[in-house]
Order: sequence, then structure tokens, then C-alpha cells
Amino acid sequence: MSVAARFWNFVRGLFWQGQRSLEQANPEAVYEMAIRKMKSQYQQMHAAVGRLAAERNRIRNLVATKQGQLQEVERDLEGALLEAQAQNPDAMELGEDLVNEKEALEAELGTLRQELAASEQLVSDYLGKLRQIESKTQAMESKKDAMIAKLHSAQARKAFGDMVSGMSTSAEESAVSDIDKYIEGVAAQADISDEMSGATREEKRRKLREAAQARASKSKFQAMLEARAAGRAAGAPSPAKAAEGKGGIG
Repeated sequence: MSVAARFWNFVRGLFWQGQRSLEQANPEAVYEMAIRKMKSQYQQMHAAVGRLAAERNRIRNLVATKQGQLQEVERDLEGALLEAQAQNPDAMELGEDLVNEKEALEAELGTLRQELAASEQLVSDYLGKLRQIESKTQAMESKKDAMIAKLHSAQARKAFGDMVSGMSTSAEESAVSDIDKYIEGVAAQADISDEMSGATREEKRRKLREAAQARASKSKFQAMLEARAAGRAAGAPSPAKAAEGKGGIG
């Protein structure tokens, strides 16, 4: 392929792409152009069918005229036959002319009837096509209203979706998540520092339990000492009683 041909194909591609973009941006105009074209075709075919119908009517009128002429010739021929039977010499000569005229009219009527049948069939066919175009035009107009309404609804829903998407807090949520992670990290570092210094909550509780157990053990031991001391004090004699006892024995 030559460079010129490739360039021409490229230009045509750009043209069709641009045209498609314009059509998508103006769908109502596309439908309106299609409807106008269909209406123009309808008008053209309507005019053509009118001309065909006029020709059909002309042939009909001509057939009716020729039929009238044939009937008149047949009447004259019948009269000529009667006069010829009466030995009228003019009737013989006139009869020959009437026969020739009758045959010519019959042949002409045969041809005209064929033309009339063909013309009527053509008019009927084109009337059917005309009704089809009219029906398609009406359907296109109804489709245009439905599709444009559908487009407007879709555009409204898309605009709402875009608005909701634009209102998303994903960026803010991500920032908050990062702050949470930072705070948790700082707290974890503080916990490690507390554990290393022995000042954690668990360590304090353990020390409290040990201190309480130590006090409880000391209290028990102190109670035992006090009980034993009390027992000794109760079992030893007083000094006066000891002196009396010594004197009596002596």
C-alpha cells in the first residue's frame, strides 16, 4: 500500500472517529436526521405513487372510453347486418368497415387491459412500501422518545454515582488508619520501656502479692511468738508463792 493510500485511510479513520464522537454527544440529532430522511423518502415515494395512480386512472378512463366505442360499433354493426339482409347495398360496404373497426377496438382494449392490470399491481406494491415507510417512521419517532428518556435516566444515575464516588472518605480513612498504627507503635514502645524498668502493671501486681504474702507470714509468726510467750507467762509461779514453799520444807 502506498504512502498516499495509507494517509488517506488514516484521515478517513480520524473523520469517522470524530463523527462517531459527535453522534454520541448529540443522540437526539442523530435520531432527528434519521427521521427526517425517512420522512423525505416517504414524500418522494408518495409523489411517485401519486404519478403511478394518475397513470392507472388514465388507463382506466381510456379503457372505459374504448369499451363505450366498442359497444357503439357493435350496435352499428348489428344495424348494418339487418340492412344487409334487406338488400341495402350501402349496408354491405359499411358493414365491412364496422367489422374492421370492431376488431381494432378489441385488440386495443386487450392491450389496455394488460397495461391497466400491470399499473394497478405497481400502484398496490408501492402503496404497501409507502405504508411500511410510514410505519417505520412512526416506530422511529417512538423509539427516539424512549431511547432519549433512557439516556437521560442513565446520565442522571451516572452523575449521581460519580458524585457519591467523589464524596468517598477513603483518603481520610487511610490517614486515620496510619495515625492509629503510629499510636499503637508508640504505646508498644512505652510498654517495652515499662517492662524493662520493672514498672509494668503485672510487675506491680506481683510485688503487691509478694508483699502481702510476706506480711501474712510475718503476722502468723508474730502470733505464734505471742501465743508462746503468753503460755510461758501462765505456767511460771509468782515470787511470793515460791518463798513460802521454801520456808516450809526447811
